[in-house]
Amino acid sequence: MPYLEDGETWSRDFNVSEEGMAENRPGHRKFGSYNLPTWAKHPLKHPFNGVVVGPKDFMYTAGDGFVNPLGWSIAHVAAKYGDVDILDMCSQEELSRPTSVGETPAHYCVMHATPWCLQKLVELGANTTAVDQAGNTPEDKIWKTKDLHATEQEWLFQAMKGELIEKNSVKAQEYRLVKNRCAGNDPVVTDRLDKDMLKLRKFWFGTGEYELPYQRPQEMANRPLDLPASKVARPQKKEPPLPVGLIFPGQGSQYVGMLKDVIERPAVSLMLKKAEAILGWDPKELCLNGPEEKLGETRYCQPIMFLAGLAALEVLREQNPAAVDRPQAVAGLSLGEYTAVVVAGVLSFEDGLRLVKLRGEAMQKAAEMSDQAMCSVAGLDRAKVDKLCEEARNADPSPDAECRVANFLFPSGFTCAGTRTAVDKLCKLATAAKALQARVIKTSGAFHTRLMSPAQDELSRALDEAADKMNPP
Repeated sequence: MPYLEDGETWSRDFNVSEEGMAENRPGHRKFGSYNLPTWAKHPLKHPFNGVVVGPKDFMYTAGDGFVNPLGWSIAHVAAKYGDVDILDMCSQEELSRPTSVGETPAHYCVMHATPWCLQKLVELGANTTAVDQAGNTPEDKIWKTKDLHATEQEWLFQAMKGELIEKNSVKAQEYRLVKNRCAGNDPVVTDRLDKDMLKLRKFWFGTGEYELPYQRPQEMANRPLDLPASKVARPQKKEPPLPVGLIFPGQGSQYVGMLKDVIERPAVSLMLKKAEAILGWDPKELCLNGPEEKLGETRYCQPIMFLAGLAALEVLREQNPAAVDRPQAVAGLSLGEYTAVVVAGVLSFEDGLRLVKLRGEAMQKAAEMSDQAMCSVAGLDRAKVDKLCEEARNADPSPDAECRVANFLFPSGFTCAGTRTAVDKLCKLATAAKALQARVIKTSGAFHTRLMSPAQDELSRALDEAADKMNPP
């Protein structure tokens, strides 16, 4: 029988060994005496994040607390599949137990991209600094695990420090759900399309010729997919999206004379006229003639960069209209996220520009409360940059000294921000540490740091008011 029953344990060929039954070993209790969830007895009854759990995941698993020759515990299973409720049931020893190769549940959280579970392990006091046989701590694995997206790396790094906010936790779970799902919303992920497919599909959908060893519960028949998947809206388009991504910039790349080559295009000209009415000042004049200092002020720069991104889109529309109409994804860096939201149709041009205007003005006020700066650092790993930021912050004598990573751009590429003295010091320290780049960038404030807190409340209220106007794609 290829399914776990009371007291049974898996063997490598999925046959049950009577001698290996946990309840037949000295000192072990009957399986039924443990208060474990239903899926512990029949693994296929529990879909973690839409991914069906099969016998392979419980190989060598004994029913009494899931101790097995490979060193897996129930905490390893929960860490792999993202179930924090199961972690709450684990003992302190299980939360930190290493496998036969030295991998703890924290290692599994990193390897399988479940940062919300990693943060739970941190909160529960589990060992998150253990070294496996390869000499890697869980933090080392963040940067060495293949197939981790840069954003997943950042979420895991935040979780390692206990700083994964709820918004990012939800994003991480949604991303993993989509990442692990096959085309057509099939809950069997691509790496499981092997000899287990027939039995899995028979269990879930009643199709195929595989004979189940026990009766499938009635409530499992024709069950809907998990709620996170059912909420994912699918665009109704006659033609599929093109393999095109539209990415929009933030502050720092502005210059006097920008837009001069596109400003006479009808669509751009009309957009600038609408913008002048909303902003109360002429963006065309500021782009063409400056002065540069004014163009660099956040209150002016943010609307200008928002408009520049949309102007570039109009140029692309003339060259390749399909790329504008059917992109696969849109994204932006910092302010560029607002441009991306408008391009995606979530907000109208007018509502988007009003938010950007308010954002720029609020952040300008916050930036004027102290001498602030930002810099770009490349060629050093995150741990090294964090250490240099702390050193630079400690070297700043001002009472409100700040210096920290503000943006995770790419592996070994960061934007840092803080008080100007600390940022200048960071550039010197990074250069001495042989960074490929360490230079101050053209911004008027320490964006994405606590120095922007005064602007947060005002912008949050504006976003809440605009929520009813938003139309997610």
